[in-house]
Amino acid sequence: MDGNGVLAQRNGGLSLHWLMLVLLGLLGLMQVGLWAFLGLPLWWWLAGSALGLAAIVGVARAPGWSGYVAWRELAVCAAVAMAVLLLGGEGRLTYANTDWQVRLAVLRDLTVNPWPFAYDVAGGPMVLRAPLGMYLGPALTGNVRAAEWALWAQNSLLLTLVLAAGSTLFEGGRAKAVALGVFLGFSGMDIVGQALAGQPLTLHLEQWAGFQFSAPVTQMFWVPQHGLAGWIFAAAYLAWRRGKAPRLLLAVMMPFLPLLSPLAAIGCVPFALHACGRSLLSRDILWAASAAGAALPGLAYLVVAGDSVGASATPLPLHSYPIFILLEIGAYLLALRLRPSSGAYGAATAWIVVASLLLIPFGRVGGGMDFAMRASIPALAILAVLIAEILVQPAKGAARLVALCALTIGLATPIGEIARAIAWPRAPEVVCGYYGVVPSGAATYVAPLARFPAAIRPGGEQGAILHRPHDPASCWQGPWPDAVTGQNVQTHPGRG
Repeated sequence: MDGNGVLAQRNGGLSLHWLMLVLLGLLGLMQVGLWAFLGLPLWWWLAGSALGLAAIVGVARAPGWSGYVAWRELAVCAAVAMAVLLLGGEGRLTYANTDWQVRLAVLRDLTVNPWPFAYDVAGGPMVLRAPLGMYLGPALTGNVRAAEWALWAQNSLLLTLVLAAGSTLFEGGRAKAVALGVFLGFSGMDIVGQALAGQPLTLHLEQWAGFQFSAPVTQMFWVPQHGLAGWIFAAAYLAWRRGKAPRLLLAVMMPFLPLLSPLAAIGCVPFALHACGRSLLSRDILWAASAAGAALPGLAYLVVAGDSVGASATPLPLHSYPIFILLEIGAYLLALRLRPSSGAYGAATAWIVVASLLLIPFGRVGGGMDFAMRASIPALAILAVLIAEILVQPAKGAARLVALCALTIGLATPIGEIARAIAWPRAPEVVCGYYGVVPSGAATYVAPLARFPAAIRPGGEQGAILHRPHDPASCWQGPWPDAVTGQNVQTHPGRG
């Protein structure tokens, strides 16, 4: 046991070292789940497992670890994580946003169909090709309802570990509590933008500009897999900046993240380069290459038929971009500028955050505003911690006042999300598979079996098990209102 583990045990807690190793292990198991979904041969299981374990052992043995979380603090993080995800609709005890219509359909297909499978549809067999990291473990339960609860349990564990890792960045119970409150309440001044756009103030507030930076509560309620990917990395990066974790952790973690969220992983790249750029010629590169080797099937899988998804730089309406930046992050950036010093994380971290958030809205992958929403997650998480750092300082000043004002106005967004979760009808069961909810398919979710390279083609020489979708006319019973429009949704937009 290392010195950190001894210290944690002596004080009755868990070291940051172990928190991060467990997170790495869970990310690695998602890669193993994909190997099972694709039906990869035994030799790859042996080789890939050896590569992944070697990389994690390299991180475990690296010097530079410190910090721990007490058991009581870990229990608080667990309670918060479980409550947030239940309120977000996991387990279907409360309202779930309509994004879950497709998500639950994908989970159903992965649960009830034997692996490896392909959809037998007009135009040729199609295979799920999406960031499946969040779904694969829960699907192994073999029961749809059990899989839904397993998803909640898995995500609760991941979120608990992330919040616990984040708590090690702050000293003292008060500072940790303030930081947790800031993170959960963090948001832009969306209610102001919604009012200026003439949109209802009782509905989802974050689409008023035509693109958005999602608040942490929004991320957990709408897209937990994307939020978790960005937050895991952000916690690791900030721990490195505080001297509590080795930079090798970031290099090994990066290849594992895209299977959970490729767009959030893209947002991690500038921070990873900042941390690891100077060490690319050191022996650390061997462990990073080992992790990349283990993740290679997952990375290759995610880019199958990538041309059908599309990526581009997007011209933004010049009249909306300035007001969007001003209301979403302007006050927070002003607070950073007014700080008496660059704080524990240094000026470079703040500049990377600023540059990322100013440029990300111009990118596009696929349709809609997904790139800006997902790629911004790591930078927003780091910005939230920088603001929390200002607020936990005893000295009062202009930076503190500006940050408090912005946070107070921004609270309307998470409060609205939580209020709908409590007041709106409970999410119904989705009784269709993916093609029942989206009969035409979507390039962001499925790809032709014929486009898969031989090395990762589902089923290999034996071929994938063909599944012909047979779904009822109605994929759910009862009301399912849309948080954006307020209208009841009886079919997913993809169903025509």
